[in-house]
Amino acid sequence: MRVLFSSTPAVGHVQPMLPLALHLKAAGHQVLWATGADGGERVRASGIDTALAGWTAPERLRAYRERWPEASSLQGEALTEHMFPRLFGLISAHAAFDDLLAIGRRYSPDVVISEAGDFAAPIVAADLAVPQVTHAFGTIIPKERVQAAAAETTDLWNKISQHPRPFGGCYDHLYLDIYPASLSAQDLSHIRRVQRVRPGSLNHRVGGELPADVAQLLGGDKPILYLTFGTVFNNNPAFSAAVAAVARVPDIAAIVTVGPVGDPDMFGSQPPHVRIARYIPQDLLFPRCAVVISHGGSGTVLGALAAGIPQICLPQAADQFRNARACTAAGAGVDLLGDAVTVTAVERQVGRVLNEESFRHGAQKVADDIATMPTVADAAATIEELVSTSAH
Repeated sequence: MRVLFSSTPAVGHVQPMLPLALHLKAAGHQVLWATGADGGERVRASGIDTALAGWTAPERLRAYRERWPEASSLQGEALTEHMFPRLFGLISAHAAFDDLLAIGRRYSPDVVISEAGDFAAPIVAADLAVPQVTHAFGTIIPKERVQAAAAETTDLWNKISQHPRPFGGCYDHLYLDIYPASLSAQDLSHIRRVQRVRPGSLNHRVGGELPADVAQLLGGDKPILYLTFGTVFNNNPAFSAAVAAVARVPDIAAIVTVGPVGDPDMFGSQPPHVRIARYIPQDLLFPRCAVVISHGGSGTVLGALAAGIPQICLPQAADQFRNARACTAAGAGVDLLGDAVTVTAVERQVGRVLNEESFRHGAQKVADDIATMPTVADAAATIEELVSTSAH
């Protein structure tokens, strides 16, 4: 089976699909992954062949901000509503489409597997007359938001002389759902076929060992706190407040990451119990953590919950608000929004989550649910069946 993976290049959109891609490759299938240059580096580091399609993540964000400067005044869910159809439907899909179509016609795959923010891939799959699989990167994207993004790709469907499909073709064949049922009762009634699959992380394949100063700090007997705002939303007042808060809690060991292109010195000097680094594979940290503070990104939230770690979520945009609400509703953590994110408030919640056993119990319940979800092997078998059926 020849498999073409396609994704936008951001870490949070690439990472969730890597376990499936590696499983298919190990099973003897041919695998090629099309994405932007920065996403391609991460994929190649995992041993998968890549092809260049579209822009880098910084280029996409820069284009969005330049084209819609009014977005700088938007916050919270309003920013998400504005950003998603424009960033993914207009900018990303159009930037990648011609490259991806050429790759698809040259490679001639039996199936196209793409992430839920990729609206070019379903069109290419339709042109090639092969099934397309949409792989979730977190909770289901609200259907109205998907429809809005899909509406921005009508001209791309015209390029292949086909009528636009409902939801941009994302749900015509198969949707791989990585969100545990214990976190949220998702409405999937508009999706033709759903296969649940356990969220996986392979960060250790693309990262090194722990930095020496971090390893030294983690070697003590203090509870370990991990603070990250991912690779996109990592320069804002909420992140600054969280860093200042953990600096005021000396009875923990705090690890802060600012992203691969972030500046570890941006927060100035820190007390001995705090270490700030650019990027540390989360797989190296989660087994040791007592609590995680984050922006509520799907990769961080699901990875931490799979390890049974309670969380403090400070959502900024995208699906982060839904993740934060789901985490809180499951008793696996707390969330703070907008102006409620102050140094004092975050410090107070650190004490609660560390000391109240209910949060650990809530996180463990979700971890138990994740552990029972179907594996990538199950998802691969479903895809093989889909391709076999479509070929007849």
